[in-house]
Amino acid sequence: MNMKSQIVVAALVSIAGTAAAQDSVSSNGTTLPGDGLSPWAAGAQRTAYVVDLSPFSTSWGTGFGIAPLIKTSRTSAAFSGSLGSAQYLSNDLLNNAEFASDTYALWENTPGAGINPQQNIAPGSISPNGASTQFAAAFAEFSTTTGGFSYNGVLGAIVNFRPNEPGRLYVTRVVAGGNTGDDLTGDSAQLGFGSIDANGNTYLRADDFGLSGSPFAPSVTGNNLYRVDLDARGAVVNQINGNVALLDATTALLTGSGTAHATPNHIAESVAAAPAVATANFSAEYVRGSTSPLTADTTQFDTGVTSSRGSLGSTLRDPLGSGVTTFGLLVQDASSNTTGMNMFSVDASGNVIDTAAVFVPSSITDNDDGFTLSYSGVQEFRQYASQASFRGGVGQMAVGKDRNGLALAAGTISENGLNDDFSTQIVVARHNAATGATEWAMAAYIDQAFITGRSGKEILDGPGGAAIGVLTPLFNVTGGTPLGPSMSPPVIDAAGNIWFVGAVELFDRLPGGGSDFDSALIRAVYDETTFSYELELIVELGSVFTGMNSGVAWNIRFTGIADSNSVDSGTFFSGNGSSNAFNGMPVADLDNADPRTNGGIVLNAGITYDVDGDGSFDTAGGVDEAYNALLYIGAIPEGNGPCNDADLVEPYGVLEFADVLAFLGAFSAMDPAADLVPAGGDGVWEFADVLYFLGQFSAGCP
Repeated sequence: MNMKSQIVVAALVSIAGTAAAQDSVSSNGTTLPGDGLSPWAAGAQRTAYVVDLSPFSTSWGTGFGIAPLIKTSRTSAAFSGSLGSAQYLSNDLLNNAEFASDTYALWENTPGAGINPQQNIAPGSISPNGASTQFAAAFAEFSTTTGGFSYNGVLGAIVNFRPNEPGRLYVTRVVAGGNTGDDLTGDSAQLGFGSIDANGNTYLRADDFGLSGSPFAPSVTGNNLYRVDLDARGAVVNQINGNVALLDATTALLTGSGTAHATPNHIAESVAAAPAVATANFSAEYVRGSTSPLTADTTQFDTGVTSSRGSLGSTLRDPLGSGVTTFGLLVQDASSNTTGMNMFSVDASGNVIDTAAVFVPSSITDNDDGFTLSYSGVQEFRQYASQASFRGGVGQMAVGKDRNGLALAAGTISENGLNDDFSTQIVVARHNAATGATEWAMAAYIDQAFITGRSGKEILDGPGGAAIGVLTPLFNVTGGTPLGPSMSPPVIDAAGNIWFVGAVELFDRLPGGGSDFDSALIRAVYDETTFSYELELIVELGSVFTGMNSGVAWNIRFTGIADSNSVDSGTFFSGNGSSNAFNGMPVADLDNADPRTNGGIVLNAGITYDVDGDGSFDTAGGVDEAYNALLYIGAIPEGNGPCNDADLVEPYGVLEFADVLAFLGAFSAMDPAADLVPAGGDGVWEFADVLYFLGQFSAGCP
């Protein structure tokens, strides 16, 4: 027995004997006012409720769960809520975490119940205890207030779940901050979001573009970056303004800078020396730090890079072989064209360790169907353009790692180099950090050269199955306004699959057999052997679900890709998905199409509740209720998944000596299954991993 095994056995002997989203409708029976919360009400700054995921199946028969995690705020009598904008789901997970709130509102299959005391029936409550897994999500919102002013704010949620009860989320909703003090006065800032870690550290930017001013607080000036601690927020309005002393649970990281900074990413508290902002500025610098003043330099660039564009994508997986976080950034080549993707890993203090840049070749092939596109030389990554760098989302490129340890970098390229180009492709570079070798493939494409027939990559009814539709130019959905882009930026999940929102043509969906043109959430399922991707339809406009809490059917009314001249800040960006698998479990033994390779996805959408049950989802003159919400999509492996990180072998849901033996064997063999600390592992098998296993085993399965 080696020394590591002796340490583990000695420790294990001591434990041998211990082993409502806002998914709701109002109780009023009318379309308005709905039950959205005011962003200025003291009682709405922090609320807690249960959300139960509604099970559904994809075009491949893959099972997921979905629910509205957070509804937008109501700022005017004319509307039920604000419009949603940039979103982010924490890359990290906290295992063995305490629940963020003591008590959560709970209602099940109860129309009219909810958390708005003026518009809902009072719910029941639940007070969970014990250990949980924790993540966080946040998104920006904007609207016109009753007084006619431009409101924008950021809402966040600290979310806990029990691994053996993955379909139930315990949500602590917090108003991170806003730019007005009420609905009748002007704004003191314009906000851009941003990112959030699993501890609830929320990062946003603010500037003074187009302000109308506020009598209650001085306006911000220049470029500003902030970190808001959601867990420390009180019952006061956190108006972002030029007087830092007035802010609540908010750290000013950059104030009044004359240099434009992109919407910020971060280095998570769970892996950092201290929670730190990380972003790019318009001087091509990498900017980071936990407190002001921040550090800025150009150490992030690999050979051949001349400048950068947009915001940082990130992963906690180590595709370059080192570091606590790896960032990805769109970059320019020697001809000042944005054709490159630059990856760089950083240590716990944010210092750059390794770099690697890849540049789009003149020709790329889809290794699944053989489609080859030869670029003419005007192609560029353009989804950083217009407002995206200032308002979000984060980031324009995705970075990840496959099960073979190879780095993956993905971005959406415009074939004609235009901000509103309809002809877009998601291109993927697979990079071997040890040898420097890079190969390219397409995960998704529009073929602008099509004359008749199918305009893009096929969407299938199963692995290797029949086509149920194709990707299509956005103008087939919108009629030409907007024109493009036809795909959002991509997300890379724990298995190397790519998620995105795209314009689709779905066959035989209309009466008489006609095609339906929609936007849809797509998963491109990765095959390492052939370096290829097949497309799976996850959800589409018109998809209908029954709310597990509200007891009312709701549908997806809208999810956008483009605004009038570029990518929409409210669409899907690389920060919309987790780089973890479900509950941080290893992916080595999972098929790439397994739902557990997805550690969570968030999606900004307009939804409508069919309150009168007539199947019409119609708010014109009726009682149906329309909202804008942040949807959460996740795996719900009820009954067939581990209850916590010590539940290593079947039968799951019970902790027994077989789990101890499995950990002992994995630890001795330096298997990733025993590399438990930090979440996702660090490549070091140490006593901290043993202590964490002991804590999980002692906690037991609920």
